[in-house]
Amino acid sequence: MPYRDATLHISDVGLQRGFGIFDYFISVNGAIPFFDDYLNRFYLSAEKLNLKVPFDRGDLKKKIYHLLNENKLAITGVKLLLTGGFADDLYTPTDPNFLIINIPVPNYSDTYSDGIKLLLLDYVRYLPEVKTTFYLPALSLLPELKRIGALETLYHHKGIVYETTRANFFIIKNGVLITPSEGILKGITRKHVLKVARLQMKVEERIVKLDEIFDSDEIFITGTSKHILPVVNIDGKIIANGRPGTITNKLAQDFKAYYQDQIDKK
Repeated sequence: MPYRDATLHISDVGLQRGFGIFDYFISVNGAIPFFDDYLNRFYLSAEKLNLKVPFDRGDLKKKIYHLLNENKLAITGVKLLLTGGFADDLYTPTDPNFLIINIPVPNYSDTYSDGIKLLLLDYVRYLPEVKTTFYLPALSLLPELKRIGALETLYHHKGIVYETTRANFFIIKNGVLITPSEGILKGITRKHVLKVARLQMKVEERIVKLDEIFDSDEIFITGTSKHILPVVNIDGKIIANGRPGTITNKLAQDFKAYYQDQIDKK
């Protein structure tokens, strides 16, 4: 059905209590890079919250490809949304409601080629390995993000850095790529950027201290639609020389080629 006609009843627990999960990936001319990785994460998120996906993996793939074939869009996003279901008491999850939504893909790489700003937020997500629909802490700060020209909030707590609202976080110091190892959503782009990076530099997945980031040589974030975005300012403090770093730029180009190769193989 048309996007604007798709609706849910007001008793849905996803609306009433913010209880639901989602995942999001991109189709390029019908090819979906890392498709199985995204589905693995979606089914894992559902399992962690005791939500049952109404289709097995094979049927779900068929329905997604059917939607893409009907819309015939060259580069497009696909969002899977699984809510807690309709509930008479507006609280207790029932049979989940499931939506497959075809949506536009934002163009981050061109818009933010000079790098982005981040805003620090003292916060750690509950069940960070689950991709939930709960975004209250970050959404409440949107006016402040707009005021200072920042794209995302960077979560930290007790001196440890975790992730941003919609991306994974990386620093580069002395040629070593470092990224948080726990308390984060294990991003699919993160996984494959690490794979590409290990071919050309030392990589460390470990606890990252807050005081480390301001002494970094380079910083970037990764995400499904963002790929690799350089970070040049955090909480008003300039990172290094305030420009995207050479290692980040090279890794972005190498990942772009790797990503294209995934499309060409389909």
